[in-house]
Amino acid sequence: MSQKITKNFSFHEFRPKGKPKTWMPNNRFTKGLIVNLATNLQIVRSALPRGSWIQITSGVRAPEDYRRLVKAGYRPSTTSDHNFGNAVKLTVNTNKYKKYGPTYNFSVGAADCVSHNLDVRNLFDIAKKLTEENKCRFGQVIYEENPNTGAKWVHFGADPSYYFSEEVVKFIGRLPFLVSLDGGKSYQLP
Repeated sequence: MSQKITKNFSFHEFRPKGKPKTWMPNNRFTKGLIVNLATNLQIVRSALPRGSWIQITSGVRAPEDYRRLVKAGYRPSTTSDHNFGNAVKLTVNTNKYKKYGPTYNFSVGAADCVSHNLDVRNLFDIAKKLTEENKCRFGQVIYEENPNTGAKWVHFGADPSYYFSEEVVKFIGRLPFLVSLDGGKSYQLP
């Protein structure tokens, strides 16, 4: 079984879809990104009401995960923090290409999570409050719903200021808290 990172999280929970439970990151950078994210997720997990917990449904994404999600009707971002530090080629003639150039290099780790014995919107509210109180650090916390499937989850993106200068963080331009009620087609402030 995979190594424990925190009291409640192990490396295998962040593995790409289809990888065995023995999966471990293949480099120190990705491993560090996962440890940072798990440490902050543990703060949220520890603040949940007794009997509630978090399950990671998506962590590290390989290119085939991106294609699978698109085929399933989701709109995953090519500049997602789920890329965990991997450079991603961007399509020419898109706004992202115009902003970042041919490759996006700023992903810092993300996990999509559902909660058990707690409404997912309450998980979002708890994480938002803890982040605003500086008890944990996330670059983004997004409440998301897919109306076609009824799925609800919270996207936790690591804080890029752990890794990049203030200027780069401003350039990346992530809003800290968002809501998407249409499977990622649009986002609004909570």
